[in-house]
Amino acid sequence: MPSKIRNDDWERLFGPNAPRRGGPLQVLSSVVITLVLLGVFFAGTQFLLQYREQQQVTARANATITAATMNPLATQTITARTATAQALIAARTATAQPTAVAGIGTGTVRQGGNLRRDPIIDPGNIVGLIFPGDAIVFLEQRDVAGQTWYRVQVLEPAADRPQPGVSAGGEGWASSLLLSEPQ
Repeated sequence: MPSKIRNDDWERLFGPNAPRRGGPLQVLSSVVITLVLLGVFFAGTQFLLQYREQQQVTARANATITAATMNPLATQTITARTATAQALIAARTATAQPTAVAGIGTGTVRQGGNLRRDPIIDPGNIVGLIFPGDAIVFLEQRDVAGQTWYRVQVLEPAADRPQPGVSAGGEGWASSLLLSEPQ
């Protein structure tokens, strides 16, 4: 019986023009690439849906404002909707139910920081700066997400402020970490 090995087997099976077969590594790379592409597609879809929803909310708000300028009676509706929207935003950002205590006392600012419209940390929420030595009155206390916040009013700004800040009568929320204890 003649040998089945041929002289050109090496070139025919392993040469530069030899036919290639896919193996487990090629299947794995194809699966990974497919999953990455599907992930990018779904993430892009989610982004577009959220962007579209935000655009619709903005369009509705603009339409309501336009209607209010045309009809003065609609201003009351806008005010009510704005208050409701702000309450919903505050509820979404706070993880714990706030507890309110009114008429607490007076004190001073120990460490400078931001005075905020609401008791949440958000760059768009800043009223102005308070500085060490500012005399304040504590108006309300809230515990939000394990952090104590006080609504305060600046009675008298400190004389040695390095830059302008919240003026006397300015009101907002500050973290308890920045303030003295109420007295």
